[in-house]
Amino acid sequence: MSKNQQITKNIKLSEKLAEYIANNPNQVKRFPVNVSYVTFSSRDEKLNSVNEQLIKSLKSEGKKVIKAQETVDNDTPWKFTPLFS
Repeated sequence: MSKNQQITKNIKLSEKLAEYIANNPNQVKRFPVNVSYVTFSSRDEKLNSVNEQLIKSLKSEGKKVIKAQETVDNDTPWKFTPLFS
C-alpha cells in the first residue's frame, strides 16, 4: 500500500471517528487529551497492518496511543483500546 493510499484511507476513517466522538463524547472522556488515535478498519486488513506499524512508531517516540477499531456493530461502531500505562 502506498503512503498516499494509507493517508487517504486513514482520513476517511478519521472523519467517521471524529463524527462518532462528536456525537458520543462520553466514550472518550476517560482518555487523556494528548493521545494519538490510530484508526483500524473493520474490513481493510492491509491498512490495519500498516497502522500497526504506525502505532509502534508513535509508541517508540513516547506518545500515548488509542487504537480505534471500527466495528460492524451499529450500536457500538468503535472499540477503543488504550496502548499506554
